[in-house]
Amino acid sequence: MFAMVVVDTVRAMKTKPVLDLEQAAKPSAAVLYQLGITGIAHVLQNALLPHLVAGLGILLISVYVEYTVWIAPHHFSANLSAILVIVLLGIYGIVAFGYSLLAAATFALYEACAAWEDFIDYLFDLVQERALARLENVDESLAKDQAKVLIRGSIREVVQNVRKQPGSAWPRWLAALGLGGVVLAMRSVLIARIVKWSGTTIKLSKLFAGKATLVGAIFLNLRLFALMLLGLVYGLGGTVLFLQGIFWWWGR
Repeated sequence: MFAMVVVDTVRAMKTKPVLDLEQAAKPSAAVLYQLGITGIAHVLQNALLPHLVAGLGILLISVYVEYTVWIAPHHFSANLSAILVIVLLGIYGIVAFGYSLLAAATFALYEACAAWEDFIDYLFDLVQERALARLENVDESLAKDQAKVLIRGSIREVVQNVRKQPGSAWPRWLAALGLGGVVLAMRSVLIARIVKWSGTTIKLSKLFAGKATLVGAIFLNLRLFALMLLGLVYGLGGTVLFLQGIFWWWGR
């Protein structure tokens, strides 16, 4: 059942969100950020119901197995058995709902990555400007460790400024999921370029050279990050079902 719901969800999410950049001739990072969150939310609205159904399946299977293995063999009174089942429904219901929401949001992030391309491009420019502004001479060579610290600090400052923009109508956790993915992808790409650079020093002008290639790599890393997170979340659900199957077989 769980696998069938996942397949149905993937089939239903073929329409990719598209950013409407006509809202501003020169959209700011905040505008692109809000549009990116809107892209995730658009997919989330369509993906939430199938994932809730999957979560309900996990809930019912888990409660049935727990009842069969831990409650029924002890022959409790009808009232006590009913209370224990209600407690199980409450506990597993909260867990299943949280899992469904996380799975749907992760799926939405993966499907909506295309909506972050313009935001990644703009954020890259801001990070570059912030990093170069810290140096008196843009052609100054930095030790690799110093360059790593500079890049991490610049990304952190830019992200903090974006977060201070007027609030979005969407939940903070959803915005944090999308922005966190972009930050991880950008940081990993830039740090990897520093590490792979020949020699013990590097110039920032060389680090940021080839913007199109770097932005493309960041986008691909974001997709990979989202795909790995999605696989981890789906794998967690599959593991729960597998363990419940073992408990059911053991308690027969």
